[in-house]
Amino acid sequence: MTLPRVYLDANVFITALEHVGAHSDHAWWILRAIEAEEIIGVTSEITLAEILVKPLEAEATTVIAAYTDMITPTAGFEVLEVGRALLISAAALRSIRLPDAIHLATALAARCSHFVTADERLHVPDGLTRLAITPFTIDDILRPA
Repeated sequence: MTLPRVYLDANVFITALEHVGAHSDHAWWILRAIEAEEIIGVTSEITLAEILVKPLEAEATTVIAAYTDMITPTAGFEVLEVGRALLISAAALRSIRLPDAIHLATALAARCSHFVTADERLHVPDGLTRLAITPFTIDDILRPA
């Protein structure tokens, strides 16, 4: 069985680590599904740059360390480099902000089926299914097409 390839936007990690309550739990469920090898997680190196801005400004060393540990490739989690080919693909999507275009271009390059984000304004191209961070995100990913 081929595991679903799921792109995680930067806000998934922020929600997991910096929010409290049910919404944070829902983000952690997604990350735990990667650890349990139920899905393959994918993100871009730009994710690290986005999520470290505020912790670096606040000199929050514990949060910085947690994020750098989270955004590290493992057997079930891929962190794709932002290279020339990816930037050219992102340029084709430039009707949106550059970081979002890079996220979407990375998801397409990695052959992801789903794009998990808390950004309700973000429209994903054909071939990707946009999912919010909810109690049902993992069920929606694992549901047969």
